[in-house]
Amino acid sequence: MKKKIIIGILIAALVAGGSAGGAVYYKKSHQKTVSVVSVDSLAGQYYMDDTNLNGNIVTSATQSVNIDKDMIIKEVYVSKGDSVKKGDQLMSFDMTLVQMELNIAKLKQKQQEQDLNKAINRLSSLKNGGKIEESDGETLDTSGSTSDDTDTSSAMDDSNETASTGGSVKGNYLAAIIQPVLAAAVEKTDIESANTEETAVEDSESAAAQTQGTESGSENSSDGNADSSDSSSTDVKVEFEEPDTTGNDTTVTISPEPTNIPDDNADEDFTDEIEIVDTEPDTGTDDLTDGSPMFYQVLDENTEPYTGTGTEEDPYVFLCSSAKGYVVAKGSFLNKMAAFQADGTKEPGREGYWYQLEFHQNDTITNLLDRKESCTGYYLVDGGLLEKMVTDNSEVEFSLDGASHYEKPPADGGGDGGGGGDDGGSASVSRDEAIKIQQTKIDSLKLDIRESKLNIEKLEKKVKKEVIYSKLDGTVAKVGDPVTGASDGNSFMTIKSKEGYYVKGTVSELMLDQIKEGTILNCSSQNGDFEAEVIDVSEYPVSGDNYSGNGNPNVSYYTYIATIPDKTVKVSDEDWLTISLTNNTQSKGIVLDRAFVRSENGASYVYKDDNGVLKKQVLTVGGNVNGGYSVLITGGITRDDKIAFPYGDTVKEGAKTKEVSSSEIYGY
Repeated sequence: MKKKIIIGILIAALVAGGSAGGAVYYKKSHQKTVSVVSVDSLAGQYYMDDTNLNGNIVTSATQSVNIDKDMIIKEVYVSKGDSVKKGDQLMSFDMTLVQMELNIAKLKQKQQEQDLNKAINRLSSLKNGGKIEESDGETLDTSGSTSDDTDTSSAMDDSNETASTGGSVKGNYLAAIIQPVLAAAVEKTDIESANTEETAVEDSESAAAQTQGTESGSENSSDGNADSSDSSSTDVKVEFEEPDTTGNDTTVTISPEPTNIPDDNADEDFTDEIEIVDTEPDTGTDDLTDGSPMFYQVLDENTEPYTGTGTEEDPYVFLCSSAKGYVVAKGSFLNKMAAFQADGTKEPGREGYWYQLEFHQNDTITNLLDRKESCTGYYLVDGGLLEKMVTDNSEVEFSLDGASHYEKPPADGGGDGGGGGDDGGSASVSRDEAIKIQQTKIDSLKLDIRESKLNIEKLEKKVKKEVIYSKLDGTVAKVGDPVTGASDGNSFMTIKSKEGYYVKGTVSELMLDQIKEGTILNCSSQNGDFEAEVIDVSEYPVSGDNYSGNGNPNVSYYTYIATIPDKTVKVSDEDWLTISLTNNTQSKGIVLDRAFVRSENGASYVYKDDNGVLKKQVLTVGGNVNGGYSVLITGGITRDDKIAFPYGDTVKEGAKTKEVSSSEIYGY
């Protein structure tokens, strides 16, 4: 009977694979509209009530202890060669860094939830006739804030004050370069421009000589110059000529007023003109690039911020290299940002410094006045979240994948520019577009919150690993250096079991939610049936043979070890087993081929028809069924909905839909 069930699984897998292939073929032949089909016609059913695995009997088992960079070794209780029993303490960790990461993750989720509530309230207002605002046309970043979020982008906004005065940069730009020129003119020294290579300043003495020769031609002009060189008697007038919109140069003339001179020189006038030429008056400084700021791969106590003062409103900004997809923050850097002194005490009056880690495209800031343009990800961190001082060489990785992002508004400016025509506002989107954008924000925030919850769960599990216990009766086969954490292999410590029989196999990543420590496996061998209890599941996937030879090649597999509590069971080394476990997933729901369900950041979704256009719909899932080839959906859609095969360039929100039959979608 069990063999028949296995054959049924294989047939189902082939059907699922053929279905997905047919769907891909159909998708390629229909590019203008997206085909959708009734969920009811796609829904399947369980092929079995149990989930089957394969495994074999082994006479030894190994427990491996791995440590991440943010797990600081506190104490090691055993040495190589020591005998240990199940439940003995092996080592402990200082989880200060992990707790800091957990606190950051919780704060991020809290902010996302606040943003979600705001977005829901805003959507309700728009649907009830509320005024459309310019901000309604803004897209959302992955942290759950809009692209002009002043809370999370203050470091960028505050450091670019010259760009925030009415959107005009030219007046500030000229004011910045004119100040040193005024000082130089007063002192009658050579004028040098310190702000731009394109600025040309004539030598003041030459200008004076030219003016003198033109107006007086007198041999006594040298005396006039000497008298007028007294800075205390020179008044300077600044005249700005408006920029030529045709692209010609802008000229700024600085002319000293005629000076009160002695009667014997009363017949002589003195004029000094200084010309500053701005060669690109209409382009502002948007084309400026940094050229020199350093992008760090590793942050330590010697790392200097690019800008900022360390407050929440103006955090330190550190530029991080994207070369490896992450930046390493050393313990010495984190201690410094937490305001710890060498003796472990806090700086007087300080709990910590705020800092922002920024990644930029090609490690370059393309616009100094708006770093958001090239920013591909950022972290805004309260340094005071580090609860106690850590070792200087400890490490935490901040990945680009997990960073928050600034998103640009829609490229087309969002529609008719009339603000919906019914509220007299200046918004550039219609009401329908504003509602659609707001709904997209809400859906995106819900996905972000689910991702944050998964990350929090992972960190909470790690925090619980503060003390590692032996899962086997055995011997310590290897221990790394407790000071540096270094070891001669992938694992820091390994425990080899004593003689006995164990069950060993691999489990698909699609079933990790079902196979965990404490799971009871129903095993069947040529000598009879027995139970085994899972004591360990590897944290990292294995490569090569997955033991069964017929697993899904598109997913990763993890090794599991199980003990046999009943010592009277008769088994032999390398016996192959048929293993099953009762599926605890609720049977109520819709079973869909995995080809129609996508996952992103831990959340599952489909593209469904919504009044003739596609909409991304987040799902509630009860787990993977039918050997991992199907998904049990417990919420988000009904059998009356119509969904699309979710792959291809045309499959995106807003695309027009066309209903077809299930036979058409499968290519029959």
